[in-house]
This record gives sequence, C-alpha cells and structure tokens, in this order.
Amino acid sequence: MRTLRLLWLCCLGLLWGCALTPRPEFRYQITLQPVLPSGGAYYVDPVDSSVVWSQEGLQVKVKFLNDETLDRRYDPKRSPYTLTGYTPISPFEQVARLGYTPPLYTVFEVTVINRTLEGVELDPTQAVVRLPDGQYFYCSQGVGAYIDNAHYRDYYSLKWGGREGRVAYYAENEVNQLRARTVYLREKPVRKGRKYAGLLTFPVLPTNAKELTLEFNKFILAFDSFESGYGHPTQFTDLAFRFTVDQGAVEVKAK
Repeated sequence: MRTLRLLWLCCLGLLWGCALTPRPEFRYQITLQPVLPSGGAYYVDPVDSSVVWSQEGLQVKVKFLNDETLDRRYDPKRSPYTLTGYTPISPFEQVARLGYTPPLYTVFEVTVINRTLEGVELDPTQAVVRLPDGQYFYCSQGVGAYIDNAHYRDYYSLKWGGREGRVAYYAENEVNQLRARTVYLREKPVRKGRKYAGLLTFPVLPTNAKELTLEFNKFILAFDSFESGYGHPTQFTDLAFRFTVDQGAVEVKAK
C-alpha cells in the first residue's frame, strides 16, 4: 500500500510539473542567400544587402523581406503581409495545428533606379518564382498571367476574410490602403532620373524548398513613344535572381 501511495504521489508530481512547464514557443524562420552569377552584372549592395542587377546606369534591386522584417516595418495589427496576431477560430486550423505562425507570403522589395534610359518598366505579370523541381508561382500583382491555382495561391483572406468579429471595417479599410501604397503596381514606367519601388508578394514556399530563382521576364528597356496611350515597348531583357533557401521552425529562447 505504501508503495502504491508513493507511486501515486510521484505521478501527481510529474503531472503537476508538466502543467507548470510552459509549452515551448516556436517561430518560422526563412533566410535567403544570393547566388551571384559570374560576369559582374549582379552584386550585393553593401549598404542594405539587396541583390542588384546593374547595366549602363540602370539598376534593379531585390531584397527578400521575412516576417520579422515586415513586422518591424508595418504594424502587425494592420499589416497585409504577415499573419502575426492572427488568432485561430478553431483548434483544427492550420496555424493552431502547426504550433507556430506560418508566413502569409513570400515577399520581395523591388526597386528600379533609372539614371540614363528614356524609360523602363518592370511588369509584375512577368515576375515568377521558380523552383528547381519545376514548380513556379506568380505574384499577386501578376494574377492576370496565372494558368491555374497550382501556380498562384493567395492566403490574404485567412487574416482579413471579414469573418464575424475578426476585424472591424475601418481596420480592413486601413489594411487595403496600406497594401495599395506599398505593393509594386503594374504600368509604372520609370523615366530617366527617377526610381520606383514596391513589394511583390508570392505564395508561401514549399517547406522542402532549398533554392529559388526570382525571374523578371520581358523587363522593358525602351518604348517607341512616351505620348500617353501610344507608347509600345520595343526592347526587352530577362533578369534572374537566384537564392538558396534556409527555412524551418525554430524555438524561441526565453530572455
């Protein structure tokens, strides 16, 4: 009897200890490292770590923004780019099952700086993230080009889907305004001496992705006219920014 009592007390102690031990906190971490081709047209900017393609006074800069960076830049409560602050309604939702908040998008900040040419333009419908296994994804701004849902997925509604009690109308309106101010829009030619910047949002990468290539196909280098409604592109080039991918859930260490 005494032995049984001791075993029972030991079991209670273990259960109590488990109850007092907080569950470990995890976050999903993604880092991209550029892979530069030979030739010197591509390099890493030492100031902001963006990858730059440069040719005759024209620069195209690409910078990957993970959720941590995005949440520092935009208030997570109003951010259209991360799921930070999202509370699952059901324990069976993906976020609850994973035990961490997954990325909402794969986000790149793109800046076009034109010092010498009459006018250039990056068309988001020609922007593609391509994986070595043949998968490829279009950005949100390029949905006019997608073939089917295997090549384009948008999880924006998961956080801002307007479910009852999820977000007030005024807050959703602020989110939409922020998105409109910060995304890389279509039909934005960059004249000589000017620059234009914005965010391109692609679907979340498969968790087994180890490498990706961000392609800007048919980047416009020249137009036949700049008269409104008459200019047609006459010269193009294709750009490719290659990265290795390191991603996975990591435990958040207590401070």
